[in-house]
Amino acid sequence: ITKASDSTSGLLATPSWKQGPMRQGGPADTMLRRIVDQGTSVNPYAFTNMVCDSWAYEDGSNPYYPDGVCMDPATNLSGVVPDTCVDTDGGADIACPTVDFTASTYGIGDTDPILQGQVQGEGNTSKVLTWHQCPSDGTQTVGDITAVTCADDDREDAFVNLSDQSWYNPLDVSKGHRGFLDGDMVMYLYAWSPNWRLNAKGSDRYELYVRRSFDGGATWTTTPSSGTAGDGVTSFNGDGTVTCETYRSTDTGGGGIVEPRVCNDYAAGAAEQARNITQHQAMRITTLDPRYAASAATIEAGCVDDTDPTIDVSVMTCDDLSADNDSDLRDPSRYFMVFETGDNTTVEVGEAEPLDLFYGRAINFGDDYVVWADEVVDSTLANCYPSDPHEDVVPEVLVDSGFCNEFDRMNAAGDSHSSEGDLESNPDGSKLYGVWAEWVFDESGEEVVESDANARRIWWIDDYIPLDAWDFGQGTGDGTPVNP
Repeated sequence: ITKASDSTSGLLATPSWKQGPMRQGGPADTMLRRIVDQGTSVNPYAFTNMVCDSWAYEDGSNPYYPDGVCMDPATNLSGVVPDTCVDTDGGADIACPTVDFTASTYGIGDTDPILQGQVQGEGNTSKVLTWHQCPSDGTQTVGDITAVTCADDDREDAFVNLSDQSWYNPLDVSKGHRGFLDGDMVMYLYAWSPNWRLNAKGSDRYELYVRRSFDGGATWTTTPSSGTAGDGVTSFNGDGTVTCETYRSTDTGGGGIVEPRVCNDYAAGAAEQARNITQHQAMRITTLDPRYAASAATIEAGCVDDTDPTIDVSVMTCDDLSADNDSDLRDPSRYFMVFETGDNTTVEVGEAEPLDLFYGRAINFGDDYVVWADEVVDSTLANCYPSDPHEDVVPEVLVDSGFCNEFDRMNAAGDSHSSEGDLESNPDGSKLYGVWAEWVFDESGEEVVESDANARRIWWIDDYIPLDAWDFGQGTGDGTPVNP
């Protein structure tokens, strides 16, 4: 349970294994329950405070459910509708998993990825190439394909996709869910792959997805144009955002595969599908443990209550003698994200070998991610990567797309491997503090010859872009693009 800042509500999240028993990495969704203080219990996190319209056994007649059981589906944050699929055993186009709602309220799926073969995990040979997630009010602006939208969706049930049961699409996998509550704002992330079976042997990959809610998890949207953040002062002031998705090629594995991409434009406060922030360009790279850091609380030492004579109300001010913005005052519109990349070629014999850490700062409550771009210098973020590639090699669809998704290498460039990062932010979100484990293998690649705990402070200075900006990865020296 992640506690809200007002201590009256929370979210309970868990992976939901779709077919069991399963080995780790089998098909799964990330499910969520909302718990809101109803004012009827001493414990605001009591089971009976779960948001639910349909309860059973509330009279205590079932000893297994003394407080009743909620019959509503849990919120499915990772659920999608597969649109196009192929058979990896021959390459022919095949039908994607579908659900029949004529004989059951909750739907009957037509795909069982386990029992179609005698050996666990080898029965179903489907590969999902494209998908969509609803509700979503995004409008496709550019793309290598014309993706299916929620307006095109032919499902007529009320479940798509936030109330999807796990068996509706038993081919994907979600894990590593994390997030925070700040008043009514929810930032929620998870790693996801459309093809759990291929992913389990390194022929598909995890990408890191982020979803946001500004009403305590009831809806999932972009930053609203109005409303007040958890500090009770800062306005949302959203102006919309652009996000892009990477789909899959009919080819599996190997190098040089071109995967189709699509970018969507969202208005402020619009229903938004999950945002892919890793944007990996090769199947040899996957996503491992993600980390985040919300901006820290205001440092109150030295702060005083003051009165604004123009409005005759008491306001909180704080002065650390800085000439401009005060870094001791919290800015809730900023938070940090770090994700770990892994070597996908090692997955088939175990876990992916950790490679590097990449960091970025979410601004505008997560509408945009920046390392070098500065909303003070340019409020339109026109120079934001990858929309402006800054001489890096990026897919053509992303150029001039308006997509602002900057992440830079946190650890040293070279042959080092990094993992298990821990992060902290200062109050105004201008500084990110990180510590992580970093090691180097010998020439055989089997024995660790160096191992250290590394730390770094990264400082964003408002109204300043350095001359070496957009030198991603702190420079390789040979011009090789290192941004994932």
